[in-house]
Amino acid sequence: MGDERTLRARARAAMKAGNLPDHRPERLWGGLGSGESCAVCGKTVDEQDVELELEFTANAGAGATVHHVHARCFAAWEFERRNGGLNDHSLPPADEEGIIPGGERSTTERGKGG
Repeated sequence: MGDERTLRARARAAMKAGNLPDHRPERLWGGLGSGESCAVCGKTVDEQDVELELEFTANAGAGATVHHVHARCFAAWEFERRNGGLNDHSLPPADEEGIIPGGERSTTERGKGG
């Protein structure tokens, strides 16, 4: 599978390439691995592994897609999905001080001409 940084990079790449959605699944199941390929790392989710199965409904009612992921790969995907800024539902990442770029508070007083 790899270390955390590698998994997060793979999750970002999967979302960017459109191989894994960047929004919450409509359904989520967990259990023992089914032998399917992980949508994040590409390795087999063996029966001794914990697997999460993510179901996404397609637009226009064209059916659903299912993605299988290791538990660690799911955590990396979820982190990147929420914090990576790949979709319109996420805020941009903050800097080290917790400030979102462009969101700094103005220091000038309002309502006073000049």
